Amino acid sequence: MKLVEITADIVCKTLMDPHILENARRRKGAFTRNCGKLPLWTVMKLLLSNIKKTISATLDEFFSTLRIQAGMPIDQTIICSQQAFSKARAGIDHSIFQTCFDRVLDFLYSPDSHEYHKRLGGIWGIQFIAIDGSKIPLPNRKQLLALYGGMGRDATSPTAIASIAYDVLNEMILDAHFEPLSVDERTLAMRHLEAIKAKNMVNLSYSMFVFDRGYASKELITFVEKDICTSYLFRIRDKFNLAIDALPIPENEDEIVDQVIELYENINVRVLRFFLPSGALETLVTNDFGHDKHMFKEYYFYRWPVEEEYKLVKEKTGLTCFRGYSQNSILQEFWIAMLLTNLANIIKREADGIIKYNHPKNAGRKHSYKTNMNELIGCCSAD
Repeated sequence: MKLVEITADIVCKTLMDPHILENARRRKGAFTRNCGKLPLWTVMKLLLSNIKKTISATLDEFFSTLRIQAGMPIDQTIICSQQAFSKARAGIDHSIFQTCFDRVLDFLYSPDSHEYHKRLGGIWGIQFIAIDGSKIPLPNRKQLLALYGGMGRDATSPTAIASIAYDVLNEMILDAHFEPLSVDERTLAMRHLEAIKAKNMVNLSYSMFVFDRGYASKELITFVEKDICTSYLFRIRDKFNLAIDALPIPENEDEIVDQVIELYENINVRVLRFFLPSGALETLVTNDFGHDKHMFKEYYFYRWPVEEEYKLVKEKTGLTCFRGYSQNSILQEFWIAMLLTNLANIIKREADGIIKYNHPKNAGRKHSYKTNMNELIGCCSAD
């Protein structure tokens, strides 16, 4: 069985697991009879489909398709209101979609899985995990503003913070959080690290966690060094540390300053300073003392795919186009977006393999064929 089929089977079995459904039932008696216009499986399909369309358009399209498949006349199309759908989805806790997300990862990243062992090695013996956060605008509702906080003028625009830990080389979200603005990115980063270590998702001896500006702090660096015991690479902002600021800067754009200092008590770090092509001075801090200094420029740029992953999540899976206004509905759509993103990346990997096999040299084209993610996401959310 193909990997795509296995993961799809995991999702379907999870959604229909009676024990999981019992824990996810928010209303006594919800979906116990499974009859009427909106039985459980229909609600699940509607939540997972056409994620960038309005509820009204999704309902019309879904029931029109059912009528055509059944060969019924147009006047027998089932009419389902937005209110009925909203009431039905309110009976399902968001945790069921989080469980789907977790179970797919449990299969892919289990030490007993063939997929897990294919990941070992990475690039130059390193598996890169990028951690990053992003602000997510929410529907303009007072209850969401009270729950998550706000941004903009007078902080009146409801906004949440999402954070992910992203396996760069395997294009997979390993851990995700959706929290109020009052929870800072460093706290979320520590939660990611704890979860990855607890679940044994990667071999920490051969992993490097890459962070952008704003993450470096005594607490987080000490936590990664002492509690997680793995490699890290931080991009450092100006005036972060006086000892780092006092280090010499490169004399030209080709030089890399490479020095070891004691950043905190019993914590030595390697500081690398170099000029970017733009002329800006870049400073990186790591606890990797073994690799050549010239490799760290490339190491840091391995965090950039996490930015593209947020673009995929926000623009293509439609995370910011929320169709519900309650906290539960918001979290439903967040975990559905995380799940669909990982499923799309699994399909993309297999599709890219087929493209590479059928077009090994891409016939001398300037740009190689690659999977169209817009089409792929559309197919994922339509079936």
